[in-house]
Amino acid sequence: ILLIAEQMPRFPGCESQGLSEAEIKKCSESALMKFLRDHLKYPTIAAENKIEGMVVLRFVVYEDGSINGVTIVKDIGGGCGQEAQKVVRLMNELDEKWTPGKQRGRPVKVMYTLPVKFQLN
Repeated sequence: ILLIAEQMPRFPGCESQGLSEAEIKKCSESALMKFLRDHLKYPTIAAENKIEGMVVLRFVVYEDGSINGVTIVKDIGGGCGQEAQKVVRLMNELDEKWTPGKQRGRPVKVMYTLPVKFQLN
């Protein structure tokens, strides 16, 4: 499992839009943030206790674009880590899989670290 690949894995949805490599990366990051916003639900316990901060998850994006081994690296409590973990696991149910990382033109397993910010409005 690589920590850094020549081409890092990308969230799906931007590959077939005829964009440049830099535009695809930016589009993919935006799509990932939108997915998180649309699916994350602020845990009640965290909201009641005014818990805010950054949860950090780590997972492996496999050669076929599937996600496995979602672990919480940093948690802020109140159920935030578990909620973020649940949402990342939902990504395996999307119609399109992640675009896998590539090394020398071949798909490879890559460790992906994802910070998820929890902030009360």
